[in-house]
Amino acid sequence: MALQPPRAPEPTRGSSTLLVRYASIGFELAAAIVGLALVGYWVDYHFGTGRWGLTIGACLGVVGGLYNFIRQAIELTRASEAERKRKKLIEHGDDSSRSP
Repeated sequence: MALQPPRAPEPTRGSSTLLVRYASIGFELAAAIVGLALVGYWVDYHFGTGRWGLTIGACLGVVGGLYNFIRQAIELTRASEAERKRKKLIEHGDDSSRSP
């Protein structure tokens, strides 16, 4: 019985995609806050509403950005859990899709 060389690890296509998605959700949160704050600033500048437009815009940005952040974080957690389970099944050689 000859020793076989170790197999090369399979490319992790899904892992890099998840990493990019994790990195982008923080940027989206900041973009929502800054974007709506700028809209509020524009409203203040053009309509002379003091700082109310900026304050309301920033608050809406925080609420909307956090909603999107939490929604995406839950979705990514579920996706990474499914990926981990799939890798564990492949690692142990258990393929439930095969029929007896």
